[in-house]
Amino acid sequence: MERDSSKITPPSSTRSSRSSTRQLHSLESRVSIASIMVLDDCPICLNGMQQTDYDHLLQCEHHCGFNMCKNCIESLLASSKDDFQEASDGNRHVKVYLHCPNCRSDLSQTIRDTLLLRKADEIILSTTQPSEWSPSQILLEKALHTPSVQQAIKQARKLEAEYLGRDDFERSELMMKEDALFVEEWGFEADCVRGVHDSFRAPPPPEPLPREEAVRIDPTLFAGLDFALSEDQRLEVTELMTSGDPARLSEAAEILHTVAQQLLTPTKRSSMPASTKPLTNKGQARTLRKSLTRRSSVFQLIAEAEEAHVGAHSEEKKIHEACDAALRGNIHRSRVAQHRNLERELRLQADFQKRFPLPVRMPKAVEVDLTIPFDMEFVDFTWGGTLLDAYSKISVGFRNSVSQSRPSNANVAKILGNSYVADQSTSTTMGCVVGLCIAEQFNMDDVYIALPGEARVLISHTGHSGKQGAVRGDVLTHIDRVAVAGKDVNHVLMLLHSKRSKGRVMLTLNAERSVAEALKRRAAAIIDM
Repeated sequence: MERDSSKITPPSSTRSSRSSTRQLHSLESRVSIASIMVLDDCPICLNGMQQTDYDHLLQCEHHCGFNMCKNCIESLLASSKDDFQEASDGNRHVKVYLHCPNCRSDLSQTIRDTLLLRKADEIILSTTQPSEWSPSQILLEKALHTPSVQQAIKQARKLEAEYLGRDDFERSELMMKEDALFVEEWGFEADCVRGVHDSFRAPPPPEPLPREEAVRIDPTLFAGLDFALSEDQRLEVTELMTSGDPARLSEAAEILHTVAQQLLTPTKRSSMPASTKPLTNKGQARTLRKSLTRRSSVFQLIAEAEEAHVGAHSEEKKIHEACDAALRGNIHRSRVAQHRNLERELRLQADFQKRFPLPVRMPKAVEVDLTIPFDMEFVDFTWGGTLLDAYSKISVGFRNSVSQSRPSNANVAKILGNSYVADQSTSTTMGCVVGLCIAEQFNMDDVYIALPGEARVLISHTGHSGKQGAVRGDVLTHIDRVAVAGKDVNHVLMLLHSKRSKGRVMLTLNAERSVAEALKRRAAAIIDM
């Protein structure tokens, strides 16, 4: 018996109806909660609540229904890490515990999972263009694609579904698996003349696995800010610094500049309580700044959540261990051992930096205020096109006289491929004849990556930018991420003058092609050791 071809349902309409029905079922729980709640202000900071704050409620043991915004949860977590809290009258109070502000029930086991889900859904459901995201949102979006973060989010959703007593988590998991099977099955044939529906389903070819390159985090690239960088920021800066691209070096320098400015002037958020104002004690202020920096890392949040799940009595165990060590009289010996370990680590670090030296001019960023008189001075200089330029110190002397000295560390030659390194002044000029670079005898073995004679701009007077780390002899390479390689001083001054109406401008220093290539080869040498 033949089928009527007009009654054959197109697979595209069937697929769309199935997916729309499943999306409707998956949103039932959210609609039921949102239907009885209005997006009101947070009862703690009185700021507006977001939809994700209602999608993932606080998992209070007494089910009292109290809720607060994501920023207040972050402030509560940061305050709980401090031992004491100083009030405005000078009194010191005990630390803040992770308790529900309404019923005082314990939230330490679940509050980090709630914050993780809110952060993840805020990025997943965001309607803002990625070009308008903040740097922290960009890093979080990249972190969401890692298997460890995806597994942590899946576990957090499962625990939340168990707390709310609903089975939509298992149902959504089954729906996603069915949708994956249905979408991936491809191939469709139909004979509309005879009305015979000959469909076949075959699995698609396997997708090629992405090639993962091992990235070794190098703390020597962080300009002494490794203690303030989160794990994802360390990985990001290492990838940018060792990419071999001057533009990505400029991006890494801006990240380090932002972190350094946050340490100098902690960001004041409207959701923070008044008790978290800048402290007078330097040690307490440093602890607070480090906690503010760590708060932006989703990896740190997941690690703390795992610690809370694994050991509820871990702090009690540490106290007992400390008491036992004190009774055994091992405190003095442990301090001596810690001191020796520290000395050993410092010796290893010094040996590592000697074997794999950094370029003498590392990328850095400074922010200049153009509303005040511009007090920086520049001088023209040329690049010889060699890779060794990254390790050759540039000195600006009297009347803007410029000299450049070659390094004496033999390990530089091993990294860059030079067979001769000497501490001499490169006062001679180099020329190029039919692509062949002619130089003095001690320069003949240098590795050339560009034609000699490319113009560049050096800083001869730092002015106010010296407080941010700029020194004489630094090479100006980018202005607001726009490369100025090959330009002279007049062109740079005209570009800065055109940006005067903007108020502030970001200058990137030493993000040169020679420095980028040197850091790339250095990273390869470290991996091969």
